[in-house]
Amino acid sequence: MQRLHLIRPLLAMLLLTLVAMLVLAACGGEEPEPTPTMLPPTWTPTAVVPPTEAPAATPVPPATDTPIPPPTVEPPAAEQEQEVVEQPPEPTATEAPAAEPTDTPFPSLVVSANKANLRNGPGTAYNQIGSVNQGAEFTIIGRNNNGNWWQIQVNNQPMWVFDDLVAVSNAESVQVAQNIPNPPPRPTQPPPPPTNTPAPVVHDPCAGIGGDGCKFRVSGGPAFTANGGGELKLTLGFIHSGVDGGQAQGSYRVILKKNGAEIPTKECAPSWTGDLRSGPNGNYNAECKLGIDRIPDRNVAGHYEGWVIDGNHERDSQNFTLDIPDGQGEVWMKFDQG
Repeated sequence: MQRLHLIRPLLAMLLLTLVAMLVLAACGGEEPEPTPTMLPPTWTPTAVVPPTEAPAATPVPPATDTPIPPPTVEPPAAEQEQEVVEQPPEPTATEAPAAEPTDTPFPSLVVSANKANLRNGPGTAYNQIGSVNQGAEFTIIGRNNNGNWWQIQVNNQPMWVFDDLVAVSNAESVQVAQNIPNPPPRPTQPPPPPTNTPAPVVHDPCAGIGGDGCKFRVSGGPAFTANGGGELKLTLGFIHSGVDGGQAQGSYRVILKKNGAEIPTKECAPSWTGDLRSGPNGNYNAECKLGIDRIPDRNVAGHYEGWVIDGNHERDSQNFTLDIPDGQGEVWMKFDQG
């Protein structure tokens, strides 16, 4: 059946060819050219080939190491016409420029003591030429070699002040002052007293009192004990060390003054004879208590001056002084006439 299917077209083609040749022969007397005889093709059965896998892709050989030169790019005409400007050389590594100086605090001092003396040189041997009070502030213009005196400017005049009396700031850069004067020479010996000048008279309160004069002297104290500060308590011993190793002497008191005002110790009982009593600071044979309302400025603490009086309220010692501390209102003293 397959062969008949292929032969039929061939036969139809031959028949059409013959018809065409007859028509041409009828139209002209020329002898027609012989028509080549076409042999029918031989049929060869085609073997059915099953589908196979697609052939593997042929690997592309790797690129070679030969570099491809980049294309040459011509600069624009405008750029070609521009003048080549020489660039400045790169700066070499140098030290950084010094920073602008800032304002340095000026050296100064403030007087920290209640009062400070000013002298014309760095030392107490120099003359004092003035003084300044606490809180005064000055600029420092110099120092001495030891750094314990400072030169300042007061009323356009250089003066010196001692370091312990001031508080100093920013004095690290202060230099030794120029033209420091030499200290005045110290006297090698005291000057002789002026001629025809009488010696000063020292007043002796015991001179000319008659009798046996001022017998008592301070031989112990003063010593103090706290008693709350509400009163002044005196514990006093009046003895004669030449009799029985310290015999108590009776009928004696003391006069005391504070800031020039006498306090009423005459109202206290006089000393007694016989046995001495024992106190926190020593033995005594006279005792006096005065309330704070009997003391000037109503304060037991302070400076006192006094002397011993006998039973006739006459002086019987040189003056003595004592300073009672705060809170130490009990006072002990011993007087001896031996």
